[in-house]
Amino acid sequence: MAHQFSPIEYDDMGHIRDSVFSILRNAILDKKLEPGQRLVERNIAEQLGVSRTPVREAIRKLELERLVTHIPRKGVVVSGFTRADIVEILVIRTSLEALICSITATKIKPRELERLESLAKQISDEHGKGNFKKSNQLNDKFHEIIYRAAESPRLYNFLDTLREYITKFTQVAYSKPGRPEEAWEEHQEIIEALRSHDSSRADAAAKKHVENSNKAFLEMTFWDK
Repeated sequence: MAHQFSPIEYDDMGHIRDSVFSILRNAILDKKLEPGQRLVERNIAEQLGVSRTPVREAIRKLELERLVTHIPRKGVVVSGFTRADIVEILVIRTSLEALICSITATKIKPRELERLESLAKQISDEHGKGNFKKSNQLNDKFHEIIYRAAESPRLYNFLDTLREYITKFTQVAYSKPGRPEEAWEEHQEIIEALRSHDSSRADAAAKKHVENSNKAFLEMTFWDK
């Protein structure tokens, strides 16, 4: 049975395209849209309560990410998402996060360090209370501060294209027993490396953090080969 979408609730018309893209991509990652399933612009637009233009643009972006494929005489179909795809993204993420953290070490300001310290504690506290959604949102903010502090727009944009993947992968990784406590220690290592303005140390701390997160994610997930 084809997956049914709920109408989008929005205030800013300029965000419709991004919302449509996010909804479709998450549906594919969550396997609500299965490999081989056909995407029909008209049907999706009607379900989401939008025009066909943002749906068409979102599908083009999904093609660039190889999540859907245009097949002659059949239309656009879901390509699926395999373990090999995930591993590729994780490898890219590890390299980019280590790089941006090393750059941030040379530029980070005292107020940004204070914010990171506060967020690290809040992440741990909220997870301890069982507020997993809140702790994940705070974790996104923690990494966002590091990304922006690097003052490297192009590198930021590269990471931004992986943002939803990273968020989803991190949520799963944090469900592994002991992972939140491990991540707390890693966040402290990152903060100390940034405080010392040591690029090499920051690179290593970020790499360790992301690799452990990746490992936890893969251990908690089952994907086709």
